[in-house]
Amino acid sequence: MKDKPVHLQETRQQGTLTFPCTMYTADAGAVSVPVPFVTKLHWHDAVEILYFRKGTFQLSVDTRQYTICGETFCFIESERLHSIRSEADYLEHALLFDPSFLSASHPDEADSSLLDPLLHRQLTFPLLLSCDSPAFEEIRSEYQKLLQIFNTFGVANEDQVTLSAPASQLRVRAGLLNILAALYEQDLLQVSSGKADPRIHALKEVMLYIQEHFDAKIYIRDLAQIMNMNEQYFCRYFHKATGKTAVSYINEIRIRRAMLILSRSPDKYVSITEAASLCGFGNMGYFIESFRHLTGMSPSDYRKRILAQGNAE
Repeated sequence: MKDKPVHLQETRQQGTLTFPCTMYTADAGAVSVPVPFVTKLHWHDAVEILYFRKGTFQLSVDTRQYTICGETFCFIESERLHSIRSEADYLEHALLFDPSFLSASHPDEADSSLLDPLLHRQLTFPLLLSCDSPAFEEIRSEYQKLLQIFNTFGVANEDQVTLSAPASQLRVRAGLLNILAALYEQDLLQVSSGKADPRIHALKEVMLYIQEHFDAKIYIRDLAQIMNMNEQYFCRYFHKATGKTAVSYINEIRIRRAMLILSRSPDKYVSITEAASLCGFGNMGYFIESFRHLTGMSPSDYRKRILAQGNAE
């Protein structure tokens, strides 16, 4: 039986059920050999505040591509399609939270004028906030306080850090409210147009189709049909929206699936030829070439490296 496909919508719990807020950190200096930092194109229900602290990043949000250099904040609203990549020497933090947990039990003017409109997407965050913004220094100060709280009192759960201490949770809630207040005072929260691009929804359907059919032959004409486009226009749109051709995106999904298969413990051993077949590659040479292009090593070398790391532990 093939592995269950990983959907583009991130469905795992962000934080805990009682405190839906968590922190992630990507630090090239935390690993012995820095490798490209990549978060695949995805979306989630949480609001995400990214703090690009060091390095150069390629950021994709919906159909737009951005190059981030130097300290920058990015606000990703719920359901927005996004991805991040940095080649080396990077430091980035991501704070994800459900905005509903910021509302007061006794609604006040802040709830009706700020929190409720944000929750119902009547107000929108600025996408990027650079160091020349009048709100930058205050937001950086508040964000760094949040980082310190998570680093000092947080509990690591795989790659995310959560909080359980009541005092820490109160301080994080206060910090997030201070960030919202700074944005509000500087008129950086904008009234939403309320118009969603139907092509983004269709693009999500295409990417979900690829995720669910990575082990079979995928035809460009079928993907174009999902978006109600001709093949030529679809290919141009897909490349503009994702920064990749449809073929390279499909190959990346398949190779990442192969990496999972080749990382299995010895009792679940699968040959490299079988792994290629399970991931939709009918040509072994093309599989090896694609694998090396994405990872910098052959499938066999990758498996040896994973096994060596397991034995070292």
